[in-house]
Amino acid sequence: MSVEWWLVRHGLTAWNAERRYQGHSDPPLIPNEAAGLAELGRELAGVNFAAVYTSDLRRCRETLACSRPDLLDGAQQDPRLREMNFGRWEGLTYEMLKEDERYRTWIDDPQSVTPPDGESWQAFKTRVTEMCGELLTRTEALAGTDSNSSFGSLASGPLREASLPSTMRLYPSSPLTASQSVESARLLIVTHGGVISMLCSLLQPGLGFWDTRVGPGGVKRLYFQGQGEPEEEKEGYDE
Repeated sequence: MSVEWWLVRHGLTAWNAERRYQGHSDPPLIPNEAAGLAELGRELAGVNFAAVYTSDLRRCRETLACSRPDLLDGAQQDPRLREMNFGRWEGLTYEMLKEDERYRTWIDDPQSVTPPDGESWQAFKTRVTEMCGELLTRTEALAGTDSNSSFGSLASGPLREASLPSTMRLYPSSPLTASQSVESARLLIVTHGGVISMLCSLLQPGLGFWDTRVGPGGVKRLYFQGQGEPEEEKEGYDE
């Protein structure tokens, strides 16, 4: 069986529109964003998900409520799916911060500077890595791959690129042609842009953090397949 991850970025907030850093702050979606999420709702409609995960922040929970309200009660809310904590920079814009030397250094090299009262890059990466390991363990169980090649090892130590076990392969786009079909299980993960970028960079060798962009209400899919299933890969990324 193949397994798909549907990584959904939350809908639009006023702070998104004003280009303010949100992080762990908890603004709601803008009024009438349900209309803005109509396309997401159509994309998710009628799709069966083996499990649903969401950041515990309001904008993610409201996104799920707008797009698939029937899944909200059963969703697993997890703070590890929160955006990076930007500390005292939250609520501020680039224009407000551009003269701050610490901020300018962070823009150029976020791994070397921590926002005041915020989260270091390593702390952010560590918690997303831990969450990634749990999602991969669930993926392995759904795919029915060899239990001796456990994804769970990803959560117990430093995550290395290309560390998926030999029983599974990851594709950034569907490896199936129009004439092919295979039984699939799906995980729905409603989270934030930074978390989606981190998950993709952790799982795909050579892919940088800034190489993945998903707009508000957008979906990024990742496809996991066991050995012996179709391996033809389409070009490009499924944004």
